[in-house]
Amino acid sequence: MAKDIRKQKLTYLFQILDSDRNGILEPDDFVLVAERISDILQVGKEDPQRLQLKFKATRIYMDLLQDMGKTKVELDDQEWCAFFISDEESDSSAVKRYIFRTASYIFMLFDQDGDKQISKKEYQDMFTVYEIDQEHSEYAFEKLDTNHDDQISMAEMVHAFEDFFLSKEPQSAGNWIFGDWKSAKLV
Repeated sequence: MAKDIRKQKLTYLFQILDSDRNGILEPDDFVLVAERISDILQVGKEDPQRLQLKFKATRIYMDLLQDMGKTKVELDDQEWCAFFISDEESDSSAVKRYIFRTASYIFMLFDQDGDKQISKKEYQDMFTVYEIDQEHSEYAFEKLDTNHDDQISMAEMVHAFEDFFLSKEPQSAGNWIFGDWKSAKLV
């Protein structure tokens, strides 16, 4: 049952990250996210900041492939789930590295004003960029804002990612980081 919950959450996230919806994760999926956030931030097409965002997006993906020991630059949903649900100790430490790097990356992307907090609007922008249905964004924000200060701190973000990737409990607050994982309803 616990592996089923984790697999359902991971499959849902895979679908979110698969920006072009072709069933395969590849660098272009991550570049597309960088393009979308650049558009929201109104970063010009030729602005070095846009290139930097694309570089960071590609880097987070390439680091994952390296952690997985992959030599090909594409990843299907079975490989994705197997990596995160593996019982091997070496995979466990790689998963924890990925979780921290990704939480930091997402936090950096969406802390648009640089105040080291994610506001409700910035969080809703994340849903827009990843094409997640906004219907549950407010509820999800409240679940992740564990100290109830109307902001998500880096610590709250990392904790939410840990919950999402590692928790076997369907009620864990971090399960909401990307909306309602049970409905798998994307835009």
